[in-house]
Amino acid sequence: MNQKVHQQPFERGPVDETYQRNWDGKSWQRRAHLLVQLRHGAQNVQIVPDRVGGDAGLEFFTTDGCLYQCYAPEEPGNTAKASSAMKQKATRDLPKLRDKQQVIVAILADLKCNRWILFCPFLDDKAVIAHVRAKGAEIRKLGLPFLSNDFEALVQSQEDFAKEIAQLRRLPIGPELIISPTTDEAVDTKDRELVQTLDEKLGRAFPKASETRRIGFRETYIRNHIRRENTLETLKTDHPVLWERAWQTINAEENRLELLGAAGTASPSEHLRESLARIEVGLAKDLPSVAHATISDLSAGTLSDWLMRCPLDFDSEP
Repeated sequence: MNQKVHQQPFERGPVDETYQRNWDGKSWQRRAHLLVQLRHGAQNVQIVPDRVGGDAGLEFFTTDGCLYQCYAPEEPGNTAKASSAMKQKATRDLPKLRDKQQVIVAILADLKCNRWILFCPFLDDKAVIAHVRAKGAEIRKLGLPFLSNDFEALVQSQEDFAKEIAQLRRLPIGPELIISPTTDEAVDTKDRELVQTLDEKLGRAFPKASETRRIGFRETYIRNHIRRENTLETLKTDHPVLWERAWQTINAEENRLELLGAAGTASPSEHLRESLARIEVGLAKDLPSVAHATISDLSAGTLSDWLMRCPLDFDSEP
C-alpha cells in the first residue's frame, strides 16, 4: 500500500461566525426554543403544543410578555421567495391571536403581552419588517384582552440572538448536532475528479470485484464523505472547540500515514479497517462527549476523504 499525501494545512484562522440559514421547520423550532430559553431563562418560557387544535399563532411565550412564532423559509437562497413566505406567515398567524383569543386567554391567564415575534433563521429584506409591523398594528387596534397597549409585532433572526448563540458555541458539547442530509443530488454532483480518483483506487484495491460491486463501494464512500463534510461544517459553526479538536485528531492520523508509508503485507481491506479503527479511537478519546454515531460518521467520512484526496492508495496486483 502506498501513501501519497497531499497535505491540507490545518485551518487556524478565525472561526466563521456566519449562521446556518437552511433549516427544516422542526429543527429550527428546537433551536429557536433553546435560544429563547437562554435569553429569557428556561423557567420563564412555555411551549405551546400544536398537536391538538394547532399552535394558536405562537410557538411559545415568555412570562415577561413575549409571544414567539418560529418560521424557517424553504428557499433560503432566494431572497424574494423567502421574504414573500415570511410575509405570508405573518399574514396567516397574526390573525390567529384574534381568532383563537379564548384559547390564548386560557393559556396566558392574567399575563399581558407586548410583543409578537416572528423568529426566523435570517432576515434579508426590510419590507418584511414593514409588513409584519403593519399587521401587528392592525391587531393592536382590536384591543385583545391579553395584549398591552404598546403591543408590537417584530421580525427577529439569529443575528438578534448573537449573544445566546455564542453561549451555545462555548459549551464543550451543545445540543444534538443538526446535520444537513446527504441527498442523491449531492452524490450525483460530487466533484468528478475526486470520484475518478476514488474509482481508480477501488479498482486497484478490489481488482476481482464486479463492476456493480465497485459502484456500490463508490456510492457508499461518496455518501460517507458528504456526511463527514456536513458534520464538520456544523461543528465549525456551532461548536468551534470540538471542530478544532476533530481536525487536530484527523490531521495527526494523516501525518502518521505519511510517515509510516507502506508497512506489512496486509490486504487493502485490512488496511482500511485498521485506518478506520485508528481514526475512531482517536476521535473518541479527544471528543469524549460527542455521540458515537457522530464519531462513526466523521471516521468513515475521513477514510473516504483520504481515498478521494490521495493520502491513501493501494498497489496494483503484479
